[in-house]
Amino acid sequence: MALACSVAMLGSSPSAPDWLHQAAAKPPAKYAAETNAVVLLDDVTLTVTGPGQADETRRRIVRILRPQGRDESKLHVYVGPGDKVQGIHAWTIDSGGVQYEVKDKEFIEVSPYQEALYSDVRYRAVDAPAGNPGSVIGWEYTIRRHIWMDQWHWFVQEDIPVEETRLTLQLPVSWEYKASWANQVAQQPAQTGANRWQWICLNLAGIPEEHLRPNAEALAGHLELAFYEPAAASNLGSWKAIGDWYYKLADGRRNPSPEMSARVQQLTAGATTFDAKVRALTSFLQSDVRYVEISIGIGGYQPHPAADVYRSRYGDCKDKVTLLSSMLKEAGIDSEYVLVDSERGVVKPDVPSTLFNHAILAIDLPKDVPPNAYRSVSTTTSGTCYLIFDPTDEYTPVGDLRTALQGSYGLLVTKSGGELIKLPVLSPDTNRFDREGKFTLQTDGSLSGTVTERFTGTHAARQRAWLATADESERAKSLDHRLSESLKNVSVQQLKVQDLTAHDKDLTLTYQLTAQGYAQKTGPLVLVRGRVLGEKAIEINWAKRKFPIELSGATSEKDSYEIQIPPGFAVDDLPEPKQIDVGFASYKSKIEATGSTLHYTREYVVRDPYTGSDHFSDLRKLEGTIGDDEFASAVLKKAQ
Repeated sequence: MALACSVAMLGSSPSAPDWLHQAAAKPPAKYAAETNAVVLLDDVTLTVTGPGQADETRRRIVRILRPQGRDESKLHVYVGPGDKVQGIHAWTIDSGGVQYEVKDKEFIEVSPYQEALYSDVRYRAVDAPAGNPGSVIGWEYTIRRHIWMDQWHWFVQEDIPVEETRLTLQLPVSWEYKASWANQVAQQPAQTGANRWQWICLNLAGIPEEHLRPNAEALAGHLELAFYEPAAASNLGSWKAIGDWYYKLADGRRNPSPEMSARVQQLTAGATTFDAKVRALTSFLQSDVRYVEISIGIGGYQPHPAADVYRSRYGDCKDKVTLLSSMLKEAGIDSEYVLVDSERGVVKPDVPSTLFNHAILAIDLPKDVPPNAYRSVSTTTSGTCYLIFDPTDEYTPVGDLRTALQGSYGLLVTKSGGELIKLPVLSPDTNRFDREGKFTLQTDGSLSGTVTERFTGTHAARQRAWLATADESERAKSLDHRLSESLKNVSVQQLKVQDLTAHDKDLTLTYQLTAQGYAQKTGPLVLVRGRVLGEKAIEINWAKRKFPIELSGATSEKDSYEIQIPPGFAVDDLPEPKQIDVGFASYKSKIEATGSTLHYTREYVVRDPYTGSDHFSDLRKLEGTIGDDEFASAVLKKAQ
């Protein structure tokens, strides 16, 4: 978003502060040619004045090195509910020494959440002038923070290099703190005053964008700080304490209304088993309660009362969890909140933090229900088994869990506090994509036929989410676009969708297609690719790869194609079968000929979607095998 503002050009007037002049005068350090910008200094002072209260003062200086670094001139600061901006200012000194100034009134308020119906979270933002290569941009602000949780996240790494970053913590007399580091060697603070502590990190590498790398928050070095009075009953320096804080925050929110109790009785009438009751109530939450976010004050963390959510029939993730938990209780089934981050790897088991952006539900499994009765089950250290379910995910039925959450850590919130649990990892065969095609190859090289695609698990949920909002024309265009990645000059006809709303069944798509120029003539020979549709190979720049690779999730995908070759042609040569198994994934394929028909089959399985650098060589072999197979062709020649 471009933010318009009026700015004063100061010319040679030394109105920019001395600290910015000093940074601009410093000779630039040497960086890789592709470095877009560098943070010269990021200095934060957090002065805690009491429970839930602190003043944050920040000073930041960035030097832009390349045109691609102009985004660093887009300045924005989070202003949460209860926060008050005390002052904000920005300056630019360009490569010619010309100075520019942006005053407090030029910063405008914008909302960071497009999907929220209403939120009182705002950004104060502006585009700093002269954001060009060679410019140095500095800004500072002071905000009186209303800290809903006495914890502070300090991320020291960014997508660009950081030469120096500092955090100063000033605590009231006798207050204490607990520090936990993630993705970074622990830095010991220096005491710079009475109950005043400072951490400094120097020369930190940037986190560049890489295809299929984990989320930046899962990779960035950061410090989690909890601060508290010694006499406090608990502090947010442990998972148990964080769970206790949230349990108290949500206490009383699950109380049912008479209308809710009556609705539960109606929905579970005739349901005599745990499974029947759970499926009836989870289905109601998925189909009848819309996701709508209204975040005001502590409502960004605290769920609305279940009775209100039921009456309005909408709410955000924690609201839907609250309503479902209340309705389950009315049916005699206990359940608990689970706080998670939707990006795998952000939550670290040994770093207690409030880095959560989503809420799901843990449903207590009765003793007479075996844990293997459902796929998405987690077990606590005490041996209690919970069925993990996400009420916000309207297309994933109970017993399953979308791949983005699998293998992550979640904070189970109970009356006795919090316990970090690992969410289940489902087997590949729970997330399948099977495709069959029967085609006829014409003498002019065109291909036509019928394709059937079957989806389960997250594959099905993603397709259902799209299909549910698209009309017939949009569906056809989307399918055309997807198939064009495999086929040139392709057109689709007679698309049919089966079991779109039956979420406990496979989703099936059937369609006909025609593709011009599929077969390639080479002198007297004709080349026919066995793999008609679908790309499994991944393009990765191995030479500059730094970070682990995170595939979308465990999956099992199969293709089976039959191609009827034209009369007067015979098969002259076939590619060799391919097969490789590297532990975390496997791939096998073959193409055979029976009479005038080519038969191509392949199977791709991912068991563990997270691939560290110690397995890069295996992944390269896997991708090389897949790539060779996807371009392999059978050779036809005129029959004698």
